[in-house]
Amino acid sequence: MYFKMNKFIRLILLLSLTAISFLRAEVTWHAWDEAAHTEAADRGVPLYVVVGDSLSELTTSMREDTFANAEVAAFLNENFVCIYADRSEAPGLAAYGQQWLVAEQKIPGWPLNLWFTPNHQPLEAASYLPPTEEWGREGFMVVANRVTDNWTASRESSERAAARRTELIADYLPFAAEPINDIAAALHTAGEDWLALLNPETGAFGDSPHRPEPELIRFLISQGGEAQAAALNALRIRISSALRDPIDGGFYRATSDNNGGIPVFQKRLTDQARIALACLDAVAVSDDPIFAAGAHSALDYAINRLSPGDGTFWVGEDATAPDATRNQTWIWGALAELTSDEFAIRLAAKPAGNVNAEEDLEGHHGGRNILRADPTALASRNDFELRAKVLTARLDLENPRIERTATAGAHGLMLHALNRATLELNDLNCGGYAVAVRSAILRDFNLAAGELTRTANSEVPALPDDYLLVAMGMNDPALAEQADDLFYDDEFGLYYATTEDVAGVRPQMWSAAAGELPSPAVWRLLISNPPELLADEITLSFDNPDVPPPGDVLLALQKHHDSD
Repeated sequence: MYFKMNKFIRLILLLSLTAISFLRAEVTWHAWDEAAHTEAADRGVPLYVVVGDSLSELTTSMREDTFANAEVAAFLNENFVCIYADRSEAPGLAAYGQQWLVAEQKIPGWPLNLWFTPNHQPLEAASYLPPTEEWGREGFMVVANRVTDNWTASRESSERAAARRTELIADYLPFAAEPINDIAAALHTAGEDWLALLNPETGAFGDSPHRPEPELIRFLISQGGEAQAAALNALRIRISSALRDPIDGGFYRATSDNNGGIPVFQKRLTDQARIALACLDAVAVSDDPIFAAGAHSALDYAINRLSPGDGTFWVGEDATAPDATRNQTWIWGALAELTSDEFAIRLAAKPAGNVNAEEDLEGHHGGRNILRADPTALASRNDFELRAKVLTARLDLENPRIERTATAGAHGLMLHALNRATLELNDLNCGGYAVAVRSAILRDFNLAAGELTRTANSEVPALPDDYLLVAMGMNDPALAEQADDLFYDDEFGLYYATTEDVAGVRPQMWSAAAGELPSPAVWRLLISNPPELLADEITLSFDNPDVPPPGDVLLALQKHHDSD
């Protein structure tokens, strides 16, 4: 009896240890390198590749809701060699994945989920995959099981399909129409189309989420007349709205509700530079002090919060996690006690909270206040001291996560904005920091050695937009011409993302999601002497009669047209 019981107990212990081991299962991640490819070939299994964006909420969601699941982790480890790459550290692979999705008429975005044969041929691709069936989309395990089943059932058939898919990706071109002959008329019509989508009360265009749309604002300002007046009013409203954080001055990535009152609590360096440039364009045609204040707000935030003080900048900060988001908002009593009733009112706070419950779909902000204010109305020394108290209290509660990657293109864009602010606002602080940024570009991105890296102090090759934005910031047209020599295709009028093939394809440059940085073609048209074919090809963004061309394309074509 003792022996049997002892044996039973040992069996229970063994099963318990196995269960604990399973519950602790984690995905074994590899780098995109020869060792991972060799392991996949030796095991005879596909490669599963995730290309993530460190500031993407959906990348975080997959990491926390999918890969943290022990059953999913065990399945992935058994059936694939798994690779994780950040888009900043693997820009060629990221561009390849976006081209793959576009070629197959799928929705691009972050993260990328890519499956390859062991010899790098494409099996299946998707952007975000929910952990279960959501929003009518396939769940992650549905797709992962399909890849495994197809591979196991007929490896030869999978490889033949992958070879055909490689041809599709390599041959894909985004052009489907003839270039436009009358650019001036097309620009005027596009401006009217955008004005029809402008909500004069919120300063936002079209449906939510509402992004700052700085290039669209700049384009409309350049149109003069009614378009300019509408753009200035829209920018004025957005500067004073919940899109801008009145405490530390930074602009959020977007507002998620129809009324423009609930921010996506994430701030990106490139957005601060782009919004500052829109404000500076407004300063040139308006004497309203709110536009200079908006530019100062964006640039001062970047210098104070996204830089260690040596001329380098980090890509952004993220407070979209529930605890961090909650600490971006305030209960009336806590805010009024910290400052005063009068100051809380000036920040648009209310005793019962100022968030529209119908717009607060996730219920995060009940009874709380999202702060907003006209920056020109909070400009006294006392206001500055009260803002500092609020910021200190907020950071004591929950620091937003700062993504400390530094990219060359973002530095070039910030340098361009700082240079303009120095001259057009007579801002000596911006001028002094511009000197530090210029030194950081030469030092940290290897420009002093005659080449350029994508990220600071690395060997990651720069993308064409890195070259072009640094050329803009350094006022160096020769660097733009170097980008043309390295990446531009004269036959098709497009920029490649790399100088070499990725998985048998030389990928093009893609803007993967709304609100991201404009394409290299846009930046190139804003610099002198662009390639001859470029303006013709970029007009093909006008091909969809149901959607106005994006604001960045319109701005680039307008500036290029004016210079001819």
